[in-house]
Amino acid sequence: MEKKQILPETTPLEITFGFELEFCVLSIPDQFLDPSPNDPRQAQGITRPKGYPDVFLPYIHQQTPLLVDGVEEYDWPEEWHYQFDALKRNIADRLTGNGYTAVADCDYDEVSSSSSIKELRLWIVSVDRTINHGVHPDLPGYYLWPVEMKSPAYIYNEENKQKVRSVLQFLDKSYRNRCDLSADVHVHIGNGEKGFDVRTVRNLMAFLWTFENQIASIHDPHYMTGMAFSKPVSTHSYLASVSRVARTMLKDESGSDEALLEHDRNYAIDYITSLETVDQAVTMLSAINLKQDVLKNRLICSICNLETDVEKVKKTIEFRQHGSTLNDVEVYHWITVCRCLVYFASMVDEESLTEFCKKHINKTIEEFSIVEVLMAINRPVQAYYYGMKVAVARRKRKEVERKKRAEEKRLRDQEDEHDDQDSDQDSDQDSDQGNDQGK
Repeated sequence: MEKKQILPETTPLEITFGFELEFCVLSIPDQFLDPSPNDPRQAQGITRPKGYPDVFLPYIHQQTPLLVDGVEEYDWPEEWHYQFDALKRNIADRLTGNGYTAVADCDYDEVSSSSSIKELRLWIVSVDRTINHGVHPDLPGYYLWPVEMKSPAYIYNEENKQKVRSVLQFLDKSYRNRCDLSADVHVHIGNGEKGFDVRTVRNLMAFLWTFENQIASIHDPHYMTGMAFSKPVSTHSYLASVSRVARTMLKDESGSDEALLEHDRNYAIDYITSLETVDQAVTMLSAINLKQDVLKNRLICSICNLETDVEKVKKTIEFRQHGSTLNDVEVYHWITVCRCLVYFASMVDEESLTEFCKKHINKTIEEFSIVEVLMAINRPVQAYYYGMKVAVARRKRKEVERKKRAEEKRLRDQEDEHDDQDSDQDSDQDSDQGNDQGK
């Protein structure tokens, strides 16, 4: 967007960020040989509690999951918890030994009611049972442990982003790991302990609503489907439901295509920019069933932590649509994008932003790409990085589609050839029968 649209920020910002990584650490039960003996990363003995007798640890058999509120949960035996605590302590001790003070959640009382964000200074090694875990589905010699890593509350700067990169590099070179679509990366953006004013929240959510598909193009398509743990704002928020009802009523009343286009262009953006309080924004731009279970019903951009009654050390905007990865470069750029989206929202003139959003809201990712979105918030480095990433992904998809079409054609040709052979055989048989009758 043009510089003339940029105004002083709504409130002085002290951007802070937190990083959460969900992934699986692979261990080898004592009863198995190493499936990958040439892999230098430790996988045996990492779940052995200190002081445990020099005998095999109990083998933990795969449990049958129970479906609780649509989420699979396991009733693991006590041995599972003992071994998992040992693994978390192993990770925390090794991180601490490498200069990143960490603690396992089993040894830590979270300062959830702390009056100061400065007390959130440790890396926490914990568990997230929504991650696929247990016996490895493809390599039964491995066991999967569902680890969640939570960073300290960092001041946003280059030094602290590099700390996150270093931790990811350490984890990847120290432990065999698995990142699948049951695990995510979450980035929290805060303003110290002050939270954000309603104008910043309105601007951010209007921008994200408009360009949700463009931002989704740099992530796995899974995150825009109903199968994802966190759902899109433009389809699963309270406002999305209200907008659909209003559109249906408009269609019944007028049936005009122009009226429907006008609704699609204006309704959501006008509604968002009319919100008067942060609490109103939280209600309208969160899932309808948020209050039933805040942990399970957050959307891909969650602002529920900004509500008035939330502890001030947790007043953050949470970006939840990045897949699990230990790729430190990828995480570095995503943290940068998340911060810059929020900072842009605090700086931009609201009237100019509204006009900009309405101009582009119905454009496809081909008509207005992620590169143009990132250039609009003045992030040329990330525009180049993600532009290349999207282009490579597009080429790969086209190659997969080309191979699929070629294989389908090969099978069709094979069937046609088989049918021709059958037809020739039938003709030969008919001819032989005719000759026999003639004799």
